[in-house]
Amino acid sequence: MFVLGIILGAVALFALVTALVGKADKFRRNAWLTFGGSLFLAFAFIVVSCISVVPTRNVGIVTSWGKPTGRTTGAGLQWTAPWQDIDEWDASGQTYAHLGEGCVWVTIAAQRRACIPVQIEWSAKSEKAPENWAAYREVGDMTRFEVFVERRVNPQINGAMTSIFAAFDPLGSVDVTSGDAPAPDLNKTYKETLTKALTTALGDEIVVKSVAFESPRYDEPTTQAIAAYGQKILEARNLEIDKANAKTRAEITRTDASVDQVARCLQIAEKLGKEPGLCMGNSVSLTRPVTSDK
Repeated sequence: MFVLGIILGAVALFALVTALVGKADKFRRNAWLTFGGSLFLAFAFIVVSCISVVPTRNVGIVTSWGKPTGRTTGAGLQWTAPWQDIDEWDASGQTYAHLGEGCVWVTIAAQRRACIPVQIEWSAKSEKAPENWAAYREVGDMTRFEVFVERRVNPQINGAMTSIFAAFDPLGSVDVTSGDAPAPDLNKTYKETLTKALTTALGDEIVVKSVAFESPRYDEPTTQAIAAYGQKILEARNLEIDKANAKTRAEITRTDASVDQVARCLQIAEKLGKEPGLCMGNSVSLTRPVTSDK
């Protein structure tokens, strides 16, 4: 707009000179008309080139001849010098959403594989907008901001996910008493860890607003390993129960044998008319008959 306004201004100036030095009345009249029209259009184009509208929740990057000036604006109607433009940088909330089948596959403990469903809410810092706008160029149909997200933000999120889940062992969630394998609570264990990792990597460029996990999924070998581990725990538990039951049965057998010896002694003492206290000692022998006193 500004360049077109300058061209029309030059046309108006040429028409003015022609009108002043021309001799033919018709020629001068046409020159004055050209001057008036060109001057009006030049003024209109220059005024329009000073006006920009920045969408809501966006940051305006003020540029001069295609280079950032370091100045930013808020949303709404903005005024700049005619030779300046305003480019947009998205400062609204962004979502890194990989849920359900779109979960993020990572390598976990023992070289197993897990698919982690995660959603991260974040937004770009407006104070870093001019620097990031200048650092990235449009690629194909992607804007500078979209290139920033694909080349700067998403790789850091993927790297943080890979790093914090490297030691994750789903076998640790198996109940050692029952062998059951409940879904681990990733929000309780990894939410703060991921937030801290992203803040460390991108804290001067973005703000992490929230992190939320869903239950993880595993590849087939990992699923089989969890099931086998739970089965071993269940088998070990059953073995301990069997040992305890065998020990109890042995104790009952010994007790029954002792009771039988005492009962036989009491029967003999009663038959011979002797005191039953004879059968209450620590050792009862049934090989020696009980006899009466002489």
